[in-house]
Amino acid sequence: MKNEHLQSGRKNQKQETRRRILLAAQQLLEMEQELTMENIAEQAGISRATIYRYYTNIDALSTELLLQLNVPDPTDLIEQFRNNSLQDAMLGFQKAYLKFVLDNENTSRKFLVAVLASSNPKQRGQNRISVVRDYFASSTIDLDSQKKKKLMNIAVVLMGIESIIATKDVCDLSTKESIETLQWGLKMIVKGCQS
Repeated sequence: MKNEHLQSGRKNQKQETRRRILLAAQQLLEMEQELTMENIAEQAGISRATIYRYYTNIDALSTELLLQLNVPDPTDLIEQFRNNSLQDAMLGFQKAYLKFVLDNENTSRKFLVAVLASSNPKQRGQNRISVVRDYFASSTIDLDSQKKKKLMNIAVVLMGIESIIATKDVCDLSTKESIETLQWGLKMIVKGCQS
């Protein structure tokens, strides 16, 4: 969102307009409608020019929309699983992120498309990698540095929208089967790293 626009003039009114824009975008996603500036403006009952005062393009709007949907907080997750075994912590992180993705599946898919089409595709998945990296840094885990690095990377792969797309769209699994398969996979990898 354009911060300079929000900081000038009537802040409460601008916050309300921003909220209406994000709500309209979320409603369109829930109705499985195309996410365009025109569609969002119509749904929100405001002009397209107004939206452009807040967001430079659909990618910026999509990114903020996903961030508004209660992405699991890395600090809270690390604290919650600090005293658990490596396997329980990894599975706990995975469960939290998969729940978020599945609770917001259409939005997560649209977000992935928008981010991949943007000029900075590396902005996705930063919460996932942060929680795993910070957990490893704050815990005494008896693994060599190569195994730690590989485990961190594969754990992140198995807890995001990318893994849901692979299990549901490519493997044709149900949501339940996807979760079970991804949890089983991560459990086996952690167990293999510790043997």
